[in-house]
Parts: sequence; C-alpha cells; structure tokens
Amino acid sequence: MDRHPPPVPSQAHRRRPVRLRGGHHRGGAAGAEHGPRGLARTADRWAARTGRLRAGRGRPGAGRLPPATRRGAAVTSVPALVARAAAWYGDRPAVSDAHTSRSFRDVHRRSSRLAHALLVLSPAPGGRVAVLAANRAELVEIDFAISKAGKIRVPVNTRLTEPEVRYVIRDAGADVIIADPPRQELAAALATEDGPLRHVIALPRTSAGTGNGQNHGDGAARRGGPHRYEDLLAAGHESAPALPHPPEAGSFILYTSGTTGHPKGALATNRSRLAATIAMLTDELDVPAGGAVAHVGSMAHGSGSKVLAYLLRGARNIPVPKWDPEQFLDLVQRERVSGTFLVPTMLSMLVEAGGQRRRDLSSLRSVSYGGAPIAPAQLRAAVELFGPALVQVYGSCEAPHPVFVLTGEDHLALAGQLGEVAPVGREALHTEVRLVTADGREAATGEPGEMWVRGPNVMAGYWRNPEATASVLDPDGWYRTGDIAWRDEARYHYIVDRSRDMIITGGLNVYPAEVENVIHQHPAVADVAVIGVPDPVWGERVKALVVRRNGADMTGEDVVAHCRQSLAGYKKPRLVEFVDALPKGATGKTLKRELRAAHQRSHR
Repeated sequence: MDRHPPPVPSQAHRRRPVRLRGGHHRGGAAGAEHGPRGLARTADRWAARTGRLRAGRGRPGAGRLPPATRRGAAVTSVPALVARAAAWYGDRPAVSDAHTSRSFRDVHRRSSRLAHALLVLSPAPGGRVAVLAANRAELVEIDFAISKAGKIRVPVNTRLTEPEVRYVIRDAGADVIIADPPRQELAAALATEDGPLRHVIALPRTSAGTGNGQNHGDGAARRGGPHRYEDLLAAGHESAPALPHPPEAGSFILYTSGTTGHPKGALATNRSRLAATIAMLTDELDVPAGGAVAHVGSMAHGSGSKVLAYLLRGARNIPVPKWDPEQFLDLVQRERVSGTFLVPTMLSMLVEAGGQRRRDLSSLRSVSYGGAPIAPAQLRAAVELFGPALVQVYGSCEAPHPVFVLTGEDHLALAGQLGEVAPVGREALHTEVRLVTADGREAATGEPGEMWVRGPNVMAGYWRNPEATASVLDPDGWYRTGDIAWRDEARYHYIVDRSRDMIITGGLNVYPAEVENVIHQHPAVADVAVIGVPDPVWGERVKALVVRRNGADMTGEDVVAHCRQSLAGYKKPRLVEFVDALPKGATGKTLKRELRAAHQRSHR
C-alpha cells in the first residue's frame, strides 16, 4: 500500500502548552496550546466565544469561529468545519461565479457526493488527487471533498508547462486528476502514460451543473474517456464518508516554484492547515458578516488558502478565472467584495487602475498580499489607495502564511517612515522565528541572519525526499527558510534577500533586493531584477535587468546615477541591460536562474 511518509518530528509536540490569554496576542508563539489535542481545545474554545477576537493588535477583526453544532464538539478536521458552516449558514450563498451560486448546504452536500466518488475510484487512504483547473466555483467543493475522502490534494498551477505538469503529477504519485476543459486533453494523455495516474475527472464547460449529469465537459468526456464530474456527483451520497481525519495525516502538497531546479512538494498536514486558518482569522483577515472574498490570484496557491477561513465566517467565495485590474475594481463595487489576496505585481496594477476612474471600494476590509518582495515606493502608493485594509503576509510552500503579518494599522503608521526595505511584519499566532548568523549564533537587533521558522503550520517534510527535508528541517522542527532578515526593537522583520541570491563582489556582500528597491523608485522603471555575474577580478559584478515603463526614456547611465544617490559604490550595477519582460515562475516570482543562464550563454 502506498503511504505518505510520517511527519518530521516537531518541537511543537514537545513544547509546554501556552494557554490563551485575552482576545488578542502579542507576537511570538504565545496565544495557543500546541499539539493535536491542544490545538483542538484552542479552536473549540475560540468557537464557543460570543465576542469577536481582535485581529492585528487592536484592529476589529473577524477571528470568531461559528459555534459548535453540538455541545462540547471539538473542531479537529476540515470536514467537521464544513459541516458546521453548513448547519450555521444554511442557504446563504457560499460560492458564486459568473455562472452559478451555491449555498453552504449545497457545498457540504456536493463535496460529500464527490468524496464518495473519489473513494470508489481510489479506495486507498492517503491517495493523491491532482487538481488542474483555473479558478471556478467547483474548486471550493473539490477542496473539501478531497479532505472528506481522507486524501491529499495536489493543486497544479495552470501556468505550468506540460513537462512541469507531468513532473508534478508523477512526483506526487497522483492516481486521480480533476481537470477543466482546456486541460482535459493533457490530463487524458498523462493518464495513458506509465505511472500511477489512472482516472481523469472532467469538469463541465461552466459551473452551472447541478449534480444530475447535465452540462457535460468537452467532446472527449462525452465519448466515454474521462469521468464526467456531474455524473459522479449524481451517483454519490449526500452524507459525508465516515472516516477518521487524524491531525498528522496529509492534507495537501504544495510544489515549490522550482527556481533552483525541479520543484519539491511540501506536505502539509490536517493540523498545519487548521493552525494556519486560525492564525489568518486571528491576525490577518477582517471578515464581516455576509462578506465576500474575490479569488483573483490562482486558487492553486495563496488565494486558495483563504477558502476555509472565509467559509468559517459565513462569507462568500468568488472565484475569478482571469485577472484584470479594471474588472476587479468593478467587481469590488458591484458585489461589495470585502477581501482578496494579491501578489505585489497585481497590487501595483491596481494602484495604476485605481487612479484612472473612481470606484466605491469602501467594502474592502482585507486586501492581503504576499508571495514576493514589494518595493517601498509601490507600498506607499498602495497604502494611499487601500488604507487600513492593506495587510501583508509572509509565508512559503514550506511554511504557509501567515508567518508574519503587517496589519492595516502598521501600514498607516509606517508608510511615511519606509526606508529602502519595507517590513514584512511581526510573528503571527503559533509562530516562532529565529535569526541565525553564518557562525550559528542568534543575530542581535538590527543584525542580518538567516530566518528559521517553527510552528504547527510548518510542513511535515518534502514529499518522498528525505534528503531535501533534512537539508531544511532540523530535529527540533526549525525550518531554515534561506531568507536573510533583520528585526528592529519592535520585532518588525525586514527581509534583505535570499541567501542563495546574495552577490559577493570584492569580498563584500550585496543583497539584490536592496539594489532592486532603489532602482524601483525611479519613475521610468516598471520592473527590475539584479543578479551577480562572474568577474575575473572581483569574483562577481552587479548586473541590473530593467523593464522600462511604456514610453519612458531611460539609459543605463541614468540607472547608475540614480543608484549613486542611495547606494555604496560597490553596490551599484556595473552592467545594465534593458529587457521587455522578466521571466516569471508560476507563482509570479522572477526566475533569476534563467537570467544568470542567459548571461552565461551570451558571454561564452
């Protein structure tokens, strides 16, 4: 039987529990009991409260969880939370898109039907189910169905190339894939190759199906190849499968962007998902009654992590299949959207769009962003548009956000004080952070060090890759992020750069993010990446690859002169190259390894 590896032992299981005091926390790991039983007691105790928890150290938040459906019931699994939301919110809309609207009760029933179908196709516990689809309403019920079936979800970003998709499916060992029409041909082809993939579930053209076999997918599905999604639901049972959902069992596998080679699958457990959700509701999200979250970022990554949190608060999930800043602002005004998750590039596009035509954005309460560094100049412009709704979160596939939170109040207070590096915030609930210098000691205040993270949200390990796991997770559960950061006296953390991207020129360290932030401040610059390239004398030289704004006139001398005002001489770019666009990975991060490889090819 194919079983996933046991979780890497975490210090969270051995640490003495810290009990919750009051309605908010003050950084660090205080504020909750750790371990599976402690986490269940903490979640249940919060659910029983009648007052709203306060998020963001003083900002009225929406950390309140709905009360238990029966007295004394412990919240220990995603299926239990979905059932509770259905009982609590009933026929209120839980998910909607351009084609359909489904209630909380509908989502509960449909996810149960799909869970039974998954168990028929693949009875083995812990099996992997890949999901290859653009944002659409079914992704909410698919998420919960996979959990109800006791399986592990493998979200696959639709921006990946065919070889990348093939690698993820094979590495995860998925035997079932759920695909939307544009990707069903690829899914069907993968199922015919050698490997564990055996079953393709074809989503319909639109999300207007009702579970009665109507609204089939494309022609291939009608000819009897893949299983038709709505047919499977129609044959399933509305009650959830009676299965155990232990906290240490796998919940989902997130694949890294592969910026250093083949992507690795970070395994999250049921415990880690629940812990991250509680931290979101406590420190990050402000979800009003009847609110709505617009999923404009891929639900295969950061935006999808918010689905459960908004469901718990009775808010509506609105999947948006295609990103368009103007249409998003129109959607906020029309649907009274209260929350969303963005990457900094999208945030910058919204700032430009927001200045062209005024809309009513007063419904927005949580504009979360993360996934990549943001330049201070961009951040100041975003604060002017969104005000205290802006919330920055830090996290990764290995330690899903929120690890750090920069609240709305933080944004307002710090907007006029930003230096060359913007803070990523302070520790979220459950999270411990160490900054470790190259010689292994704790970094002093203001001193850079590699960031180590520990908490119940940290991955169990890389899927089927014990060597890679051992390289980043120590026996005490500390995850070595590879990010270089420093903290100030108020415990705000500032990420300087990735340790592997650091440039050493003439024996001096140059952090590319620092140089990029300075260049970003020039009004003619739309995007920039800084890399180190070989130099026979200095070891490495600093090279800047710059994308000009439309119509901007800028020379390499302009870039160097601009940097001279803010940077030491050894940090200035020695080479400047103008490009039309920078290569980006599936999560929007710049692929610097491709830039370095291109430079090497051109200088052979």
